[in-house]
Amino acid sequence: MKLPTDQDIDIPNDDIYLNDKLSRELEVLNIVELITKLSNPCTIAVDSSWGTGKTTFLRFLQAELQQRDIKVSYFNAWEKDFDKEPFLLIVNHIVSKFSEKESDVREIKKIAVNVLKSITVNGSKAVINSLLPAKVGDNLIDFFGNVTEEIASDIFEHLSQEEDEIQRLQEKLTLLVEKNNKMVILIDELDRCKPSFSIELLERIKHIFNTPNIIFVLGTDLDQLGKAISGVYGESYDGRKYLDRFFDFEFNLNIPTYEDFWQSLIENYTGKNDIETLNNKSDILTYGLWFTQHLHLSARDVKRLYTKFYLASLSEYSGNNLPLILLLSVVKNHSKALYTNIKLNSFNLDELFEFMKFKNITLMHTNDEITSKILVLIHNLLLANQSEVKSSEIIDLLSKNFANPSMKAFIEHFLERYKDDDKLSIDDLESVYKAVDLQGISHKQFASVSASIQTSFGQATITSSN
Repeated sequence: MKLPTDQDIDIPNDDIYLNDKLSRELEVLNIVELITKLSNPCTIAVDSSWGTGKTTFLRFLQAELQQRDIKVSYFNAWEKDFDKEPFLLIVNHIVSKFSEKESDVREIKKIAVNVLKSITVNGSKAVINSLLPAKVGDNLIDFFGNVTEEIASDIFEHLSQEEDEIQRLQEKLTLLVEKNNKMVILIDELDRCKPSFSIELLERIKHIFNTPNIIFVLGTDLDQLGKAISGVYGESYDGRKYLDRFFDFEFNLNIPTYEDFWQSLIENYTGKNDIETLNNKSDILTYGLWFTQHLHLSARDVKRLYTKFYLASLSEYSGNNLPLILLLSVVKNHSKALYTNIKLNSFNLDELFEFMKFKNITLMHTNDEITSKILVLIHNLLLANQSEVKSSEIIDLLSKNFANPSMKAFIEHFLERYKDDDKLSIDDLESVYKAVDLQGISHKQFASVSASIQTSFGQATITSSN
């Protein structure tokens, strides 16, 4: 079973960009060109919003650098943000990936521990704090006015020790770089980490790993990370501007067209049933694009929506009703209350139309054919739910929700054309609800899928009605 995760994308050594559905090759080559020319220590941000392919981009970048014999490694920060000290994590990652001699590994780790000790336990800031009275208040000037020569000497001695330990580590890293020519560390998922962890990691990279030919490339959403930092320091604090001090270069990934995005999801992660046929893939792509554009779905929304739709398509109850399953998955993502009311046949059609943003749509023949198809889905949904209601009554009900009086004729036209294709019995509708609610998946299968989605999508919540 495959799920929509970046890790599933195959990157063959002999054709790196074979599965580059989001057209990232040129962007990868641009950043590789920069890396090959750099000799100074450098930190590069690859900036893009969640769900737009940063991880895939970094994987392409890693493969391209490896083909050019440039030493490169990948570090997922989010998997490690439970740790309180990112500095040691980075040191451990570097020596494990780039050092071949065990003696060098042990020595660098020992120095790193001394560095951490000097800057957190015995560092100059810690020494000053330990000397300050519990409540200094207005006596701060008096306190420093009375600092003895011995105390001042201790403070500067600790400061000197701190600098010496950092210099020793940088010297060892320089030797390690010389053996590898250049070292590139790709750090992913920084914007998903706790703000305190992200800040600490960035500060350590900038101030301690400031070594020639060590290049850090960080994949993150800078705006989102900046907001998280502002949340720590206060809303008036400009977290985005704060981040500028850490990066020498920023690469803003092009936002993929949503057609590319949906096409990539559909082609790489097809379920069973008729989604596997080219015609149905095209239908799902068309419906997906309509929902994305008209409901202003973000890349994150699209990926989560497709994940849940994909799971529903695996259900034994999905049958040949995938467009309706997609429609109800969209509704359920937006409002569980509205979805529940639809199931109970107690929903307000005005609420559904407002959600679907139908009010502002004017059908224009073939240009809005997909809009008409969605109306057909709603028509057949209402017809199956209310067997005593006639089709003509539902058409009247639907057309009243549009400002344009000629809408009724358009709706009648398209219903005559399509309604038999998607006609539903009450049993069909019950099966659709079961699929949307992720029934018809074995407990073992569901547990495996849920764990994978939680790992890959973070905040995506998948619940079963079994």
